[in-house]
Amino acid sequence: MTTLLDLPTDVLYTIFPYLDPADFLVLTSCTKTLHSYRQDPNYWRILTRTTFRIPPQPLLQADGARWQWLYRRLRTQTQLYTWGSNGCGNLGHGFLNVPRVSEGQHNWADTNTRNIGWPGKVQLDDMPEPIGIVADVQCGGWSTTLLNSIGNLYLCGGIDPSSAFMTRSVHRGRDRNSGIAQAKRLTFPSAYPPTTKDRHEPSTAIRQYSTGRAHVLGLADDGKVWQWNNEEARLVKPLHVDVTQKVVTHVVAGWDRASMFVSGTGIVYWPYDTPLRAGNAEADAILIDTATVPGTAVSQSRNSRETSDTLGARIGEVTNHVLLENYIVFITSLNKVFLYPAVFPLPDLDRPAPIEITAFYPSSSDCPFEIQDIQGSFRSFAIFTKSGDVLIGNREMLDAFNAGTDDSTSTESSHPGPTVIPALQNSSITSIAFGDHHFQALRSDGTLLAYGSDPQACGALGLGFPEGTGPLRGLIADHFSSNGTLGRNIGRQVWFDRLMQRWLGEMKEKAGMEGEAKARGDMILPRRGHPAQNAAAVTAVGDYFERKGKTWEDGIVEEGGMGSYFVLKVAAAGWHTAALVLVDEEQAERSRQMHVVRDKVDDGVKAEKYDWHGGTWEDIDAPWDQLSKALLWLRDSIWRLGRMFLGLWEGDVKVEAEQKDMEQEEQGDRTKYTWSDQPFPRLRIANGEVMPGEIEVME
Repeated sequence: MTTLLDLPTDVLYTIFPYLDPADFLVLTSCTKTLHSYRQDPNYWRILTRTTFRIPPQPLLQADGARWQWLYRRLRTQTQLYTWGSNGCGNLGHGFLNVPRVSEGQHNWADTNTRNIGWPGKVQLDDMPEPIGIVADVQCGGWSTTLLNSIGNLYLCGGIDPSSAFMTRSVHRGRDRNSGIAQAKRLTFPSAYPPTTKDRHEPSTAIRQYSTGRAHVLGLADDGKVWQWNNEEARLVKPLHVDVTQKVVTHVVAGWDRASMFVSGTGIVYWPYDTPLRAGNAEADAILIDTATVPGTAVSQSRNSRETSDTLGARIGEVTNHVLLENYIVFITSLNKVFLYPAVFPLPDLDRPAPIEITAFYPSSSDCPFEIQDIQGSFRSFAIFTKSGDVLIGNREMLDAFNAGTDDSTSTESSHPGPTVIPALQNSSITSIAFGDHHFQALRSDGTLLAYGSDPQACGALGLGFPEGTGPLRGLIADHFSSNGTLGRNIGRQVWFDRLMQRWLGEMKEKAGMEGEAKARGDMILPRRGHPAQNAAAVTAVGDYFERKGKTWEDGIVEEGGMGSYFVLKVAAAGWHTAALVLVDEEQAERSRQMHVVRDKVDDGVKAEKYDWHGGTWEDIDAPWDQLSKALLWLRDSIWRLGRMFLGLWEGDVKVEAEQKDMEQEEQGDRTKYTWSDQPFPRLRIANGEVMPGEIEVME
């Protein structure tokens, strides 16, 4: 008789995805042979992606243990952080309900009612409608959009400038005073009921989506394509492409165009804001005229029928594309990169062919070159290779190659090449999110690096404001434009722990005080009416704190282990950034406690007391102090029982929580940390100059 173990391995791999996690773990515990499948990466990857609608990530080469780790933590540890310009409420914090660190008591707070310079956790539980587990996040020109694990889309801010202005006006009224975070669910026409936790609706459950500058595209489970130019969707029906008979694999929204990839047809695009006419009286659908990029219809199954002299054969099968300002850029199975001017409408005759961008190819054919992915938005994009190269292109490159097709004197050597940032090469970069003036690079270990500039001190980099703690991260302030800029090709890790902000803030205060460190502070801190910052000194200080920050969790996180803040996804647009982060709060608290100096108490016998509300033990003096504490606890317990009987307990809990937060903040100002007695560093800067001061130079 044939048993399960007699089946071929490929058959077992086909069976496993049909088992839920409990059954799979039980099955793989039965025998030693089956136990070897327990960390099967294919099973845990499919389970994680289907359960939480995690978007595909070609560069994430996680093993079975990593996927299992993600599955277990996504349900309880996923947090949304946003930072940058909050002028339209696009960060989801409201206008007054923004993260602060004792603002008004310190001159280093990197938050105001308009901008947030340090990653701020969005209080998803405080939203008017519960969002649940966030599976994906993307940014638009005036918005941040969220996809939850059941397929609903939510919007913070406004999709287009007019709705963004209205959102801003609302925030400045009642909602601003209440401090309520805002996230509105994007809706569908009345004929299409939304999917819910209890009822799955294939037509409205979004499996993949893309946010452009002023529109959102969504691909539903049943293949329908939806477009939002405002808060209610319209069903997209191309006039010349039958999407009911062909498969739409994914949608991509861009600056002024929308697009989708249709199997057997290729890249189909259209102006997002010019629908031809309504599909019916209720305008549930929009009939749109579209254009198709020539030569992009080839699939692997059809390659054998393509002759070598056809356009499709020369291009190869399209594996991914991005939609930028005026251009479509795509990669193919032949390891080629192409651009296509997103002209609309296309001329009836003499339609342009895609233009190959040869600047990314290695100079020698002996060098292995295999393209894995392309990512980009607005005017920038990045090519990722299998060998670990990250090559960044921009609008200038695209313009040069596009113009070169009409210029007989143009040569390939005259075209600008890609930007190669040394720190990004072979560094396990899995994604890059581009804003207008900055970008964020995500590594496979969950750490996030910020590059570029911070326009008008809005905090888009997440490194603090240029006139706040930013200079300690290497931000050089421009008083004329209010911009903050990192040095060329210099990246800084984005930190999420608020105690690290306090550390930087207190060190900045030391640099600004009269005394031995003031001369060093004058070199790096921007002050109106004073000499400009010493750029080399700012970079040296940024390097110093970058090194120190890497050791923040030393002794807490084991080698090869995950940090307390593991970034799953990063998105950026305009002047703001968003990230989905797995937060191990217990580990983060252990790290914070490692930096707290506990004062010793010499007098009295120590006794332990349990904090019934916080769930922790603390030491108190004995014996009379123990008795008084016990009597106070008995009094408070009787009082609370009476309040519970009268139905007033819920309000008391909220008030007590607010009071406790205030007490902790006040206590935080008196807490002594490991850096409290440390001076502001004196460093040797790049040109060999030593910063002034009396303490020893810290190499």
